[in-house]
Amino acid sequence: MDAVSPRSEAGLAHEDRPGMSLESGDYAAYAEQAPGSSSPLRPQATLDFPDRREERHRRGLIKFQLENGVPDVGGLGWRSRGGHLLKNQTYFASKPGENMWNNPTHAGVKTWREYHGPKLRTDAQLMDRMDRLELEQAQWDAKKGFVNTFRVQQLDRFYAQKVENEQKEMASQWAPHKRAKSEVHKKHETLTADLDSMPMKELKKVLTPRVLHGDREAIRNITKRIQVEETWKQAWKHMEKARYNETRADLEHRMTYNAMLQELAGQSGRARDPNHRIPNHCSQRVEEIAKPTEVVAPDDITKRSDYAGLLHVDHRHALEARFPGQGHQLTKAFTQDASQRVAPGWPPPEPPATPDMTSSKKASRSDSSPERESVRKASAPVVQSRLGKVQATFRQDPHSLAANSTEQYLPTAAPPPPDQPSTLLKEHLANDSVHMSLELPQRSDHTSRSGQSEKDTFGRPVTTADLAPPKRPVTYPVAVKTVEGQMENPNWRPKRAHGALATATPREVDRSRRSEERWPPIGSQTLDVVIGSAEGLPKADRAGHSDPYIVCQVEGKNRSKVKTTVVTDTENPVWNQALVVRGWKRGDYLNITVYDKDLLGADDMLAAVQIDTEDIWPNGFHGRIEMSNTWNPEGRMDESIRRHNLECRPILEIQILARDDINRGEQSGNQSLDPQQMVSMPGAQPTIGAICDCLDDFEMQLKPVPRLGNFWMTPR
Repeated sequence: MDAVSPRSEAGLAHEDRPGMSLESGDYAAYAEQAPGSSSPLRPQATLDFPDRREERHRRGLIKFQLENGVPDVGGLGWRSRGGHLLKNQTYFASKPGENMWNNPTHAGVKTWREYHGPKLRTDAQLMDRMDRLELEQAQWDAKKGFVNTFRVQQLDRFYAQKVENEQKEMASQWAPHKRAKSEVHKKHETLTADLDSMPMKELKKVLTPRVLHGDREAIRNITKRIQVEETWKQAWKHMEKARYNETRADLEHRMTYNAMLQELAGQSGRARDPNHRIPNHCSQRVEEIAKPTEVVAPDDITKRSDYAGLLHVDHRHALEARFPGQGHQLTKAFTQDASQRVAPGWPPPEPPATPDMTSSKKASRSDSSPERESVRKASAPVVQSRLGKVQATFRQDPHSLAANSTEQYLPTAAPPPPDQPSTLLKEHLANDSVHMSLELPQRSDHTSRSGQSEKDTFGRPVTTADLAPPKRPVTYPVAVKTVEGQMENPNWRPKRAHGALATATPREVDRSRRSEERWPPIGSQTLDVVIGSAEGLPKADRAGHSDPYIVCQVEGKNRSKVKTTVVTDTENPVWNQALVVRGWKRGDYLNITVYDKDLLGADDMLAAVQIDTEDIWPNGFHGRIEMSNTWNPEGRMDESIRRHNLECRPILEIQILARDDINRGEQSGNQSLDPQQMVSMPGAQPTIGAICDCLDDFEMQLKPVPRLGNFWMTPR
C-alpha cells in the first residue's frame, strides 16, 4: 500500500482544537440506525456496531482526537525490561509492497499519537476493506448489467429484423436506402448530381428563395409553351377533319352531277349498291395495329424530357430535406397544378400558383399520425423479472423511435435523413457502475443533467464529467405504414413467419384447434372395412390401363383417412385388404373413392360412392355396390378409350362392420405413466409390455465389474 497522509486515510480529519472527542450524540444516532441497516455486506452479528462510513458519507470526514499514550500491548511492539524491541512475528508482519513506517510496530510515539492510534480507533482499515468489497460488488453488478443489457439489445435487433423481414415478404415493394450518385461513378460528382445528399446547412446555401423562384418560373414557361403547342395541335386536327369532310362532300356532289348528265344524255348510269363493302381479309391483330394510337395525357406532365434537370422535378429528395415534412408535398402539389393547366384550350389558363411555404407548417407527430399510437413491435423472449434488471436507458423503445422518426412519403425510396440536432441520441454503453445504474435517466443532450445532484453507489456526487456523453447515431428511424392495411387478405402470413411475431390467421387458428381436439372424438366408433375387389374402372393412363387404389374417410374428418395399396395396370383390381376407420359416429357418411396413382402431378379420381349410416349400423354391409363414374377427360386420348371410360359403370365388392367400442373419453391412470413408473409405482397395474420394457432397460444398463479377490472394484 502506498503511503498516505493522516488526513487522507479513510476520510479522517483532525479537529484543530485539542481535547475534542467524538460527539456522543453521533454515537447514539449510529446505534439507532445500525440495527435497521440492510447492507448485504455486513454479517448479522455486526449489525449492532455503528458503521462509521455513514458519518463519512454525510460529512465527508470522521472527527477524531489525539491519543494521549501508547498501549502496552500491540502498540510499538513487545519490549524487554531494558527497553529492547523484541523482533517477533508482529515485527515482521509487514505486507509485500507496504512501507515500513505504516506498520505500528516500526512507528514512533508521535506517529502513533497522531496517525496509528486514531486510525485503529476509528476502524479505518475495516472501512477500507468494506469499501473494496462494495466496489467489487458494484463492479460485478455492473458487469452483469452490461452483459444482460447487451444481450437484450441483440435480441431486440434480431426480433425487430424478423418483423421487418415479415413485412417485406408480404409487401410487393420496399424502400431501399437513398444513395448518392457519386458513389456509382465519378462522372456524377457535380453539384446537381450530389444535391440530394447534401445536409441541411449546405442546402440552405444552394436552395435559396431566389433559386426556387427561378425554378418555378421555368416550370411555368415550359408549361405555357406545351399548352400552346397542344392547343395548336388540337386546332390543326379540327382543320384537317373539316377539310376531309369538305373534300368528301365535293366528291359526292361531283358524282351526283355526273350521274345527272348521263341520265340527260340517255346513257345508263353506273349501278351503285349502298350496302356494298370491300371485303376485309385482315386479321384482328392487323386491325388493332392499323388503328391510330390514342394520345393519353400523362398524370404528371413534368415527367417529360422538357422538365429534366429542374429542382422541383429531379430533386424532390433535396427539397424534402430542405423543408422537412412539407417539401415533397408542396412540390407534388405544384407539379399537379402544372399538369392540370397544360390542357389545350383558349384562352390559356393561369400559370401554376406558388405554394405557400409558411402556411403549411410541419404538423406535430401526434396530430399528423394517429397510427403511431399502435406501433408494430416484437417482444424479445425474456421474462419480465430479467428485463427489470436491465438498464432500460439503452433499449430502443419503439414508441420513442416512432416519435422521433421520419415518415416515408414514397413507396420505393427512403426519406432524407433528419438534421443532426434533431436526431435521437444514443446512450453510451459502458461497463462501469455509474452508467449501468438502474437510476440513470434518459438524457436528451450533453448538459441536461448538469443541474441535478446524482450520487453513485458510495454516496459520492456524480458530475457530467463522470458520465460519457450520448452519441449521435449513424442511422435514423423511418416510420412506414404496416402492409396489412393495404392487403386484400390481411390475415395472410408468410409460411416462415415466426409464431411469436405474426398474428395467427383464421386458418392457422382452426388448424391448431383441430390438432388440440381429442382423437378419436368422444362417442365415436371404429369401422372394420374389408376391400375385396372392383371391376369396370376407367382407363386413366394414355397406355390404356390404370393404377387404382381406394381411400376411405369419414366425411368432414381428415384424420380418419385410410387407403389401400396400389394395384398396377388393371381395371379390375383385387385387394382383399382390411382397413380400420376411426372417428365414425352414427349419422356420419363414409366416403369411398377410387384414385389412379400418377408419378407426376395429382392423382386422378376414377369413381366414388357415399355410404349412409343406415347401411352400416347395426348389421353392417356386405356385398357389391355400384359407384358413380367421376373420371374427367383431360389431354389427348384415343377416341375409343374416351368412349369406353364414359360408358364405364364401376362396381365395388366391400364389407363394412361397426364395432361396439364407443369412445366415452375414459382414460386409465396408467396411460400418463412411463414404463418404469407403471412397474414401480405402488398400486399401479403393470402391463406385459411395460414389464418387458423394464427388463430390456435393466439388461442395457448392466456393466461388467472386475473382481479382485474378495473385493469389488468399480470401473472408471
